[in-house]
Amino acid sequence: MGASAVARRYFTLALLTEGRSDQWFLCPVIDRQVAALACEGAVGFDYSGVVTGECFTVAPRDSVVREVRELLRYFDIVLIHHDHNERGKAEAVREALAAYAARIVPLVPVRETEAWMLTDLEALREATPMQDTAWQVPHDVERVADPKAILNDALGRRRDAERDFDRLGQTVCLESLAKVSAYRPWVCDLRAAMEQQRFL
Repeated sequence: MGASAVARRYFTLALLTEGRSDQWFLCPVIDRQVAALACEGAVGFDYSGVVTGECFTVAPRDSVVREVRELLRYFDIVLIHHDHNERGKAEAVREALAAYAARIVPLVPVRETEAWMLTDLEALREATPMQDTAWQVPHDVERVADPKAILNDALGRRRDAERDFDRLGQTVCLESLAKVSAYRPWVCDLRAAMEQQRFL
C-alpha cells in the first residue's frame, strides 16, 4: 500500500433537517456539493455520503442540542437545516455547543427548501416529463411567497414527492444553486469547516 493511500482520511458528515421531505432533496445535493469541494482541494479524502440524524430540528432546542452533541462524537461536521421561521435555532445550538461551533454548519433557506428546488428549470422538466407548467417558475426563487405551491404546480398533483425531490437533488445544477444568496453561506461555512479540519 502506497504512502498516498495511507494518508487518505475518511470524511464524515451528518445532517439534521426539519422533516423527511427536506432530506430527500438535500442529501443528494449535499453529497454532490461535497464532491465539488473535494475537486477544489489538494488533499484527498474518502466520503460515502451524508448521514441523517434521528431528531428533526423542529424538536425542542434542548433535544436538538443533545442530538448534535451526540453526532459530533462520530461525525466531523454536523449540518443543521431550518426554514426561515426557525432560523435562530441553528445559531442557538451553536451557542449552546460553543466549543464545537466550527463543526456545526447552519443550512437555512430564506423561506423554504422548496424554493431551492425551483432554481433549475431543466431539472424540473426532467423530474416531470409529463408536465408543461415548469416554465412558470419565477427567476428569483427567494422572493416567492409560497414556493411549495409553485413546486406543486410544477410537479403536478399526482407526483411522488420522495422520488421527485430526490431526482431534483440529483439533477439540479449546482451552479444555479450557487446563484441563490441563501445557498452560498452554508457552502462557504462547510468549506471553512473542512479546511479547518484539513480535508481541503
